[in-house]
Amino acid sequence: MTNMENENMENENTESKNGTGLPEAVHKRLSKHAERTKQSLDDVMTEYFTFIKAFGCDEWRDEDADLLEDWAEQMLVVLRTSTGSRGMDGAISFVGCFVGVDQNQRDRREFLVSRGRREFTLDANAAIGGGQVGHYTKGETHWVLTTSNGDSTTDIPVSEVPEHSFLSDGERICLLARSGRPKAMSMMGRHYYFLGAAEDDFTKDGAIRLWRLDCQGEDANMEVPVGKPCRIQARPPGENTNEAYRDVLSVSMGLREQIEWTDDFVPEDMKALLHPYKYWLNNELHGLSVSLDMLMEAYEANSRTFTTNSGEQGRSGPIVFVKGTVNRMSTEGRESEYDQTGRSYSLSLTSTALQSGATGDASEVMCWVSGACHDLTNPFVAYTGEETVPYAERSTVLVCGRIGIRRKDGDEIPNLKVMGVFADSRRIRRREEGGDTGRGQFQ
Repeated sequence: MTNMENENMENENTESKNGTGLPEAVHKRLSKHAERTKQSLDDVMTEYFTFIKAFGCDEWRDEDADLLEDWAEQMLVVLRTSTGSRGMDGAISFVGCFVGVDQNQRDRREFLVSRGRREFTLDANAAIGGGQVGHYTKGETHWVLTTSNGDSTTDIPVSEVPEHSFLSDGERICLLARSGRPKAMSMMGRHYYFLGAAEDDFTKDGAIRLWRLDCQGEDANMEVPVGKPCRIQARPPGENTNEAYRDVLSVSMGLREQIEWTDDFVPEDMKALLHPYKYWLNNELHGLSVSLDMLMEAYEANSRTFTTNSGEQGRSGPIVFVKGTVNRMSTEGRESEYDQTGRSYSLSLTSTALQSGATGDASEVMCWVSGACHDLTNPFVAYTGEETVPYAERSTVLVCGRIGIRRKDGDEIPNLKVMGVFADSRRIRRREEGGDTGRGQFQ
């Protein structure tokens, strides 16, 4: 057998081992890049197929394995020099700081699954032809996947259920990535709250606002230091975006690895203004700061009404920044059926203005801390450099939270659903922890 025949046999053998059909050397490079950048392999493959079109390649299966490998090498050299600055089409630099997290994760693909089921039930051929779903049927030994590109026999035995598939009208279908390969039917996402603006507009009047970052996959559970200045890459909403989503920024997968913790986006003489006690409480910048004794007025003025899926009317208070002195706190998690983590925490805030003439529950504001806020933002500590310092009662803190209302004995009492807490190490009392709990301490 000649060397050329050996090489051809090696190419053929490597094409079927990884499940994508790509030569093993190409698959290895793309997989490593996906792992390094925290992207899905589907997204990296889509970038690769787009990249090689510049070389006149419209069908990669017609090319030699060594050529495909060289193209992958070229693309990844380009990506390594550009990923940090862009990350996604249309992304620009936003600067500011994280101020909190949403307590709930939600499945970002739930709607796509529902739509895929509905469209396949109404017209299977049209649904498949649209490129959004694929249809699995049983071959003699393996499942066959039908997409807008035709039929392909998979490596999934008919004795197994295809991963990421779901039923529609008794048939097994799946969502498709842009590459034409099946993708997971579920992708959890969480909103992270970011106070800032596009970098080019940051110092312009009225530019700073509260944004929601739509973080998905592993980024939906990334830990962030609240109040620390940073730069991120994000895509702003389009002109035709629904009004309810005009505050949502799209970010690429792997955001947690791309955040640049810096305050170099303002001149040296302005950096002190980024401290949360100035930045969060400056209503000339964003209008979100409210004193504890004015929460009820802020709720009445800025809450919104909405209709639930069951047709009932609801009301949601605004997100605000408040400053207060910690009156009580519970840093040990308590069981909660209303929290996705199964536990919640609490602290109460007060002030001299709030206590003036008030008694009982009205003399403090209860702040409910979700399990996600506890796990992802570390709300019960202050930072001194890299060190964390637990704080105690009578510390002064800032809270980012949504105003809620509790009714008791005919009175309406405001509370806060906490998204983030910032504690300044110079404004806290240190909490004593640990100590000798053994009998020897009494001897």
